[in-house]
Amino acid sequence: MNLSAKTGKAKRFEDRLLRRYERGMVIIQHHGPRKSGKLNPDGGDHIKFFAEAMTTIMNARLDASFPSSDEGTGDAGQKTLREKEASAREESKHSTLFLFIINGYAAFLVFLFHLISLETVFSIILCIVLTIVTYYKTEDNLSWNGGIMNWTLLSFAIVTPMAASLGMAFTRRESALQYLASIRATLLELYGAHAVWDWSLSGKDNSGRIGSSVDWQDHSDKVLTEIIAIGYELERALTLPSASRARHRMTGFGRNEACELSEVSRQLSNSLALRMGMLTIYAEILKHEGLPGNEASRMRQWERETVERLEFLRNIKTYRTPQALRSLCRIFSVFLPPFYAPYYAQMAREMNSLGIAISFSILTSLALTALFESVSQMEDPFVGHLTLDGIDCHNELRVIYNEQLLIMRSLYYPHAPAFETKVEVMDQIPTDNGRDHGKPRMFNDGQ
Repeated sequence: MNLSAKTGKAKRFEDRLLRRYERGMVIIQHHGPRKSGKLNPDGGDHIKFFAEAMTTIMNARLDASFPSSDEGTGDAGQKTLREKEASAREESKHSTLFLFIINGYAAFLVFLFHLISLETVFSIILCIVLTIVTYYKTEDNLSWNGGIMNWTLLSFAIVTPMAASLGMAFTRRESALQYLASIRATLLELYGAHAVWDWSLSGKDNSGRIGSSVDWQDHSDKVLTEIIAIGYELERALTLPSASRARHRMTGFGRNEACELSEVSRQLSNSLALRMGMLTIYAEILKHEGLPGNEASRMRQWERETVERLEFLRNIKTYRTPQALRSLCRIFSVFLPPFYAPYYAQMAREMNSLGIAISFSILTSLALTALFESVSQMEDPFVGHLTLDGIDCHNELRVIYNEQLLIMRSLYYPHAPAFETKVEVMDQIPTDNGRDHGKPRMFNDGQ
């Protein structure tokens, strides 16, 4: 549409919108059906006029934040985004030989520092001692043959269960990533709804947000505080130590530890529920000021989806792969390789080299215990600060997430003062009339 052809009414509407945006007040009409009719005889409704009116300002703000490489920034020491991108791509280009060397070195460091555990050391010591003892004990027995031992037991007792456990753990991690992404996306949209959704009617200057007495910047900042707090407390809940190990079920010390962790987890879950309840209250303010029912219903749906995915994450944190299967893998990965000491001794005889037989026993023990360690590290997908493949909850729920929220705030309210991101921790959670529901049943009386 040619802007010069706009009617006087449409032009006044656009000018009023631009002035309010420059003052950091109401901004874009968001998506969703409207029942406000037409704004001008040219056939464009008010949503289209909002989009056209904001395009120039939005592009200007984006160009200022992400200037092109040929425009420059005015600061000789500051690279543009395109220059940084080109530099990052160039830095990632390496020769095949270099990648072969550096990737092999990195894999060795991963194996050395992340896959070798105390179980590995203990199993290796048993393999060495039993192989030597068996070799010298049977040295004079010419009819003895340790090579008849079958490796089928090792495959069925260790490799198959651990492969199944690893597959289940990896599936749980991928599900957790999907739920985290869904929570972040939904809360970002929910903040946008509170910040900029409007319900003004065509031709009525005092309708919608403009006609309301609510301070919408303060309202959206309160919503933003709750959303940031949800990410902060979700990170705390997901990065708690595990309370589902074998010791937490079979020993008194472990049960006490699990009981304490479960209490902290319950309190954090209650706090998250309160935060979601506050978002519901803030949505009621929009409804009271005139937000249409269909859009309020959409916000309610987003809130429900967020709560549902929070519960999914809590379940993934609490319930793991079968404990009996993990215990089986732990025991057999440590003690089954030494059990094949007669086979190693027979190998030493046939090859006339005890050193080669001991080396083979060490490699067998290393492979099995390292495989179990990789399974064990994948059991809790939320400890990226401790393991290689865990989810970095701090980065996902606080660093990147908060940055995205603050960027949206600066877009919606460009002249607003800096937002204080300090989150007040809810140390005291309201309870049901002060009633103490006690410990979880599974931890009562040591049961």
